[in-house]
Amino acid sequence: EAKARQQAAAAKKYDLTKWKYAELRDAINTSCDLELLDACREEFHRRLKVYHSWKSKNKKRTDAGDQRAPNELVQNGKKIKTSEHAPAPPQRRPASEKGAAQRYFRIPFAKPSDEYREESGPKGHGMWYAHFDGKWIARQMELYQDKPAILLLAGVDDIQMCELNLEETGLTKKQGAEILENEFENEWQKNGGPAY
Repeated sequence: EAKARQQAAAAKKYDLTKWKYAELRDAINTSCDLELLDACREEFHRRLKVYHSWKSKNKKRTDAGDQRAPNELVQNGKKIKTSEHAPAPPQRRPASEKGAAQRYFRIPFAKPSDEYREESGPKGHGMWYAHFDGKWIARQMELYQDKPAILLLAGVDDIQMCELNLEETGLTKKQGAEILENEFENEWQKNGGPAY
């Protein structure tokens, strides 16, 4: 047991949970250490989960809010959580994101605010698309028939995007959700998305 603790401590080279936001930002903007950048990315997503959890607990009951991902994915992410706070990020082998698997998904999507709309009005059913670069979302797209497309990019629109990693979303287990790269790219470009 002591040996396991030593290995875990050695694997956890960076503990960024005590870092201030400004320190985290400065490290991301100035560091060339890939392991540190990877740890910063994990900590950033952990903090996003904490923020969204706090926001959902404190919003008004009548407020439908701004949904970042289909409710099914968000609920799946909540099942994985074992405590009230976001878990510490799992340790992983340091690796360059350049070799990360690129995966694409599409699932039907309806915002909760549209579910209870009167039958005479149109409901906001659409399609939710996601591009995962490794385990984190890189691009997200929501398409509706009666509204303009919503295109989001990681690093620009993070606060509005799904904060769950690929495993937490459960998308890999959802039959028919994974699509080919060209299917995603065709929709992305058709709706004016910038090149990735």
